[in-house]
Amino acid sequence: MPKLKHGKNIFTQKKKKRFPFWIFLLGLLAIPFFLIEPSPPAAITTPAGLTVEATFPPTYTPLPPPTFTPLPYPTGVHGGRIIFTCTRGDYNQICMVNRDGSGLLQITHDRVNHYYPSLSPQGEAIIYASNKSLGTFDLYLLVLSTSQEIELTKEIGNVFSPAYSPDGKKILFINKAGDDPTGLWIMDANGENARLVYGGRNQAGVNPLVSAAWSPDGKQIALAMTVDQAFEYEIFLYELDSEEAPRRVTYGLLGITGSVSWSPNGDSLLLSAGPPLDKDIFNYEIETGIMTRLTQGGNNNSAVYSPNGEWIAFNSLRNNDQADIYLMRPDGTDLQQITENPEPDWQPQWEP
Repeated sequence: MPKLKHGKNIFTQKKKKRFPFWIFLLGLLAIPFFLIEPSPPAAITTPAGLTVEATFPPTYTPLPPPTFTPLPYPTGVHGGRIIFTCTRGDYNQICMVNRDGSGLLQITHDRVNHYYPSLSPQGEAIIYASNKSLGTFDLYLLVLSTSQEIELTKEIGNVFSPAYSPDGKKILFINKAGDDPTGLWIMDANGENARLVYGGRNQAGVNPLVSAAWSPDGKQIALAMTVDQAFEYEIFLYELDSEEAPRRVTYGLLGITGSVSWSPNGDSLLLSAGPPLDKDIFNYEIETGIMTRLTQGGNNNSAVYSPNGEWIAFNSLRNNDQADIYLMRPDGTDLQQITENPEPDWQPQWEP
């Protein structure tokens, strides 16, 4: 029983008094209250997402420098992704989006320019041209799963328009080496054995050859080259196993740009042509020479077939002169806009 603190005079011997019996009864009644364990305070539910921790006096800890952690890359079925050049701020970067317009992702964030992205045959890596080394444009490979970047060429000129061979063993590209005209080069997929295979045409300016595209069977390369006027191009076919000069296949289509792409079955090419600032997409049948216009206005360029041939991706200025990526069917119907950014999105390429 706890001690009762009523002052020392209660137990003094100076003057004996009779102890009041009612105090004794009150003491007996108070004992149960000291033996009962007090109820714990009601638990307060912690708001979702809040971690309660003990607080300590604040201390200063220098923050580590910021690091970039890549976001998950869009995933999809065969031919389900589109990679493209996206201008963001003062630089051109590489972006990717799913075919339905979802999963938009900016892949590069460097303070340099990146152009001409192309996916490897298995879709696990990207090749592109960039001036991040010494000012000249070289080819780089970026492994998507690890963000590892590998320099494939080293100061061999100014390189652009890379593309894998259908079997993934070779890479073609255009190169402007020194004072020579632009030429067609091929190297191994690991960047070794880079060599000139066609020296271009020594007329109509120093950049007569502006783009190249490998045929689906890997036997031919379509080239966009000048003939007798700078910045006016015609399409040629170059046989890799032949020593003959490239064969011109387009006539009468004015204002052809440097964009050229094969159909999946290899019987036609997608071209962009027309007056300045008013280009349209055409399908050109190689054997017959028949040209079919697929768009009507909008200033369109860089058209490419999807791997299954069911869609065509291209960039267009039809949205108030804002460059965006669009899709359409091979006959020009079912137009769909899949990017919408105030800054330009252009040069689309499909996942193989």
